[in-house]
Amino acid sequence: MTMYAKLLLLTFLLASCASPQIALFSLDAPGGIEPAQNQLPLTLSVGQPGALPGYDTSRMAYVVKPHQIEYFSKNQWVDSPGKMLLPILVRTLSQRFRAVVKSPARGDMRLDSEIVMLRQEFSESASRVHLVVRAQILDRRGVMTTREFDIFENCPQNDPYGGVLAANRAVARLAVEISDFCAASHP
Repeated sequence: MTMYAKLLLLTFLLASCASPQIALFSLDAPGGIEPAQNQLPLTLSVGQPGALPGYDTSRMAYVVKPHQIEYFSKNQWVDSPGKMLLPILVRTLSQRFRAVVKSPARGDMRLDSEIVMLRQEFSESASRVHLVVRAQILDRRGVMTTREFDIFENCPQNDPYGGVLAANRAVARLAVEISDFCAASHP
């Protein structure tokens, strides 16, 4: 083996030993709402949730100072939060509507949503997750109703895993609130 090959192999081995292990976390909020006695006789089409810049990533955001978004270096989501939110919404909405389909399939109503913020906020003594989602319902008459959901959830511990636990609780609350919003918006 040439000296260059040995040096290259040594560099590769040292780099692989030094690279940090990334812990992956999911948003898979359990629960939802109790199935309605009489589901609404409507089909709801649900679009893939989007996210504003800074939150359309698998990186887990946090803030210590206002307006300065940072990301944990050894912890991240398994996918972008918007992609993980879709099955949670579909599962929860399916308990309220006769049928829930993913866009581009058509329904009697359409739900579009966008994550405005999902981050862990640290203060001197504690942390909390702040989740803001904007949702729009378009009904079959062409009437659009928009609402912004602003949810805070205290973290049980001041580390990334505490943020994951709080984010899952926040998303579970969000799904129920969006379900109530959709049900109240039907014509």
